Amino acid sequence: MHLKTSVSQTALGYLWWLLDPLFLMAVYYFLVRIIFKGGGEDYHLFLLYGVIPWLFFSRALGQSTRAISANRALIRQIGMPIQTIVAIPIVVQFVFAAIGLLIIMAWSQQAPGFHLLATVPLLVLIGLYSYGLALFLSVCEVHFKDTNEIMGYVLRAGFLLTPILYPTSRVLESDSIPDAAKFLFQANPLAWIISSLRDLILTSSMYGWQRFAGLLAAALLLVQLGLIWSRWQSRKIVKLL
Repeated sequence: MHLKTSVSQTALGYLWWLLDPLFLMAVYYFLVRIIFKGGGEDYHLFLLYGVIPWLFFSRALGQSTRAISANRALIRQIGMPIQTIVAIPIVVQFVFAAIGLLIIMAWSQQAPGFHLLATVPLLVLIGLYSYGLALFLSVCEVHFKDTNEIMGYVLRAGFLLTPILYPTSRVLESDSIPDAAKFLFQANPLAWIISSLRDLILTSSMYGWQRFAGLLAAALLLVQLGLIWSRWQSRKIVKLL
């Protein structure tokens, strides 16, 4: 249902999920590559493989944060669990992200290989972090309606602080950036996930499973805490809707 209603009001429908990253790629390619003479060869692909996973995260988190308030009828009349309501937008955006990556790979004539299957665990990891955060934020949004607006600003800042427009090495190898800032940069799960996904597709460089396992454990813990929080708040939420 959410998959259809999310695009049913637009003339171009599902094409918007592909047009959005292409538009962002064109804008930032013009700024970085043409105006500031940065980037490098195949910078458009570098951007696309950073923008698509970020859009997955930001859209999934944004839509899931509003999910409880937007679907109050399903919760009050049918009794659908809020945990399910919150998960639906994330599953939808996962499908869009996977299709978007496949289309870009085909368009760029990316050589097929078994290693490309390793992109799936990275997308799943993004989905888990989105779900864990959304379980907290969606409940907060019921109590405090400005939550979604605040998240908009946080996500805009996150876009610039995550290695989407630039490689991770630009930050880690910089002498002008304090070590504390570099530590916070590396602590961002999206920084590692997006860099790993991009390296996997563009250079066939496999990411480290030890780091992946650590991030997966953290994501599962976040989800578990979010589930506990949402269940504890569920009765209060139904009364407030």
